Order: sequence, then C-alpha cells, then structure tokens
Amino acid sequence: MKSHFLKQSVLTITLILISVISIISFSSCSKENTDNNEKVINDSYYLKYVIKGNGTYGHFSNWTATTPQGIYSNSGYQVRSWSQTYGPIFKGFQCAVQINDFISGAPTIEIYVSKNEEPFVLKVIKSGKSASYRIDF
Repeated sequence: MKSHFLKQSVLTITLILISVISIISFSSCSKENTDNNEKVINDSYYLKYVIKGNGTYGHFSNWTATTPQGIYSNSGYQVRSWSQTYGPIFKGFQCAVQINDFISGAPTIEIYVSKNEEPFVLKVIKSGKSASYRIDF
C-alpha cells in the first residue's frame, strides 16, 4: 500500500512540476512576442532649404518658406544665398519656397530632408521662383 501511495505521489509531483515549467515557458514566450508587436517607431524628419542666387550678381528678396511653426518670410532685403534647417517635422509635411523678386536670373532652390538622424538627402533642385516637396518616405 505504501509503495502504491509513493508511486502516485511521485507521479503527481512530476506532473505538477511539468505543468509549472510549461506555464512559465509559454508565458515568457508570449510576453516577448507581445513586446515586439507593440514597439512603435516614430520617424523624425528634418528639413533644410537652400537658395542660391544665379551667378556673380544674382540676388533675390521677398521670399517665403513653410516651416513647422508656420511661414517664414523675408521682405526687402537682397541676398546672394540663404539656407535654414527646420525640425523635427512629420511625414506628409508640405515643404515649399516662393521667391518674389530676383536680379540676374532665377535663383536655384534646393530642398533636403533627413530622416532619423541619417544624412540630408537632396529631394528637389530647381531654378525658378518656387519649389515644393511633400515628405513621403
């Protein structure tokens, strides 16, 4: 009788240990999968505008540029070049530059974008009075 009771106790303890180990193993696996699925990466973008006058005597004035804070504008002051970096901004942001006055040919407008601390990438280069780009990568 004692041997039957002992065998049954050992079997019961073994089953309990296997159940506990299984529960711990499965719960830790599902926790890792849940954590991996819940990670959200928020992309951070920066914008750089560059405007260059055309040739030695190229100057421009009265320009506007879209920024995260609104519209940047410069009125009346003739310059040969201008550059400015803005950010962080979001995907879908509409970058735009408008130049109203220039001397000695249309200036060159360049729009660069950086994503997640990567180097700036030239997205638009255009000679003229305006240029735009929507951040879509």
